[in-house]
Amino acid sequence: MALWGVVLLLIATSISVAVATVTLTTSGLTATVSNGDVTVVFNAHARVSSVKIDDVNIVSTTENSFYLDWNENGEVSFSPSSLTVVNDTDSLAHFYWLQDGASDQFEIELHYLMVEGVSGVYSWAKFINSQSANVSLGEARTVYRFNADLLTQGTNQARSGTLYLYSYLNTQTKVQDETWELADGTYYTKYDYAGYLRNTTYQGVYGSGYGAFLISPSREYHAGGPLKQDLLIHQDSLITNYFVSSHFGTSGLTAPSGWTHIYGPWLLYFNTGTNSAILSDVATQAETEKDSWPYSFVNDDDYPVDRGTVKGTITGQPLATIMLYDTEETSYDDQQLGYVFTTESDSSGSYTLKNVRPGIYNVVAYPVAGQGSENEAKTTVTVAAGETVTVSSLDLPEPDDIIWNIGETNRRSSEFKYSAELRNYLYETLPPETLTFTIGTSTDADDWYYAQSQAGIWTIEYDDAKDGNTRTLRVALAAASQTPHLIVSVNSHKVGDVYYGNDQAVYRSAMQSGTFHSNVFTVTNAQVVNGTNTITLQVGKGKVMYDAISLQRG
Repeated sequence: MALWGVVLLLIATSISVAVATVTLTTSGLTATVSNGDVTVVFNAHARVSSVKIDDVNIVSTTENSFYLDWNENGEVSFSPSSLTVVNDTDSLAHFYWLQDGASDQFEIELHYLMVEGVSGVYSWAKFINSQSANVSLGEARTVYRFNADLLTQGTNQARSGTLYLYSYLNTQTKVQDETWELADGTYYTKYDYAGYLRNTTYQGVYGSGYGAFLISPSREYHAGGPLKQDLLIHQDSLITNYFVSSHFGTSGLTAPSGWTHIYGPWLLYFNTGTNSAILSDVATQAETEKDSWPYSFVNDDDYPVDRGTVKGTITGQPLATIMLYDTEETSYDDQQLGYVFTTESDSSGSYTLKNVRPGIYNVVAYPVAGQGSENEAKTTVTVAAGETVTVSSLDLPEPDDIIWNIGETNRRSSEFKYSAELRNYLYETLPPETLTFTIGTSTDADDWYYAQSQAGIWTIEYDDAKDGNTRTLRVALAAASQTPHLIVSVNSHKVGDVYYGNDQAVYRSAMQSGTFHSNVFTVTNAQVVNGTNTITLQVGKGKVMYDAISLQRG
């Protein structure tokens, strides 16, 4: 009997090991992959009809899921012509669908890879311009739709909560683009769960004992700069993964002939447990994935595993954002073609960027404290695999003789009223058309709002006296939405009259930033009065956010 018990134990152990191995089955353009933790079934369009955990399908059976599409004069979906198996072993399965480069379109490889012991599947997309001319698109993304009756909750790390269903939202009052006023007077918009890409390691949906998450250990492959924002999750239990988009002020992609780019890899991770256990577990898994980056399992010349380290020091104002980008595009905040690495310096000005792809990079630094809102320092650096390179010092001189300031420059409206609130359409309705901010009495957090969202005039009052010197007035904008027109006057003398484009940020519930604009105006000694002086900021149309405003002597 004891021997039979040992046999049973061995059989049970054998079964356990067998279940944990990776299996891949393909037929034509269809594929099924499993590792005992999760089983994923793909149809001939490279979309998923089933993701099973404990034999429970957590994707919707009536909606498309796991799809790649892009906007090119209308929505275009990935249309594979072949399925290739790269590796198929007991411990790893790697396969990809190929879309041939039809006229005016990219050639695209959509990869999936499953390993034993990880409850999920890795994925990445390689875009190739095999055409003889430029190829353009407005946005590109992957989308993962889950069973909204099961996975009712969502998180983007900044906020977590219950996700609405379209069937409910369609009974409410629509205010604007994917924004509704609900029966209780509150608002919901799909932009409530947008966020800063490079601050987001995971986003996902969960509930009823199951969780589904997209874990991104690196954001080096996304378009945009350090403050790039995008949709992350929204109603109907949907996870979005935007590579390129114009949701918050960035532009589309135009790639030259021969251009290639790998978006990813990321991990589609599935777990079980209580809601709190699910969230704790995915946070732990995200750290594991970050420690594993770059992934050794990607065998592609466009994804170097051997990388370098970049170090440097900021002088002047030591607190800064540093960005490396390997393209020659005019605006680094709107770069679309290359790879990006960002970090912030410490209080001594020191910074380090690890796991940087080998190559030649532009380096830019801008302050995130003080009043030098227009300051940028730039250089170049060459990164080699396995080496550490030190960038020559980047100087961000701090303006002196500041008479007063509202906020400090960091390209966000983060010090002002409502800026710390979670994204919601409500807040752009709250700032007043007119206000008076008195230097020395009013406070940034209580009396200056995150956005001037209504047409009107905001006034700053302060004491000054003629002294024979000019004044430098800095008015830095953190966002400019709906093509605003800003008129800046000092004691009724117009010193600035500026029109801006539309970054879409304010009316899409961004609370701190969109596209940054630096304005530096000169105030003559003749325009200064003895006693109370006034500056007016008149917005005739559109909406703006202020980063920082300061007045400097000289």
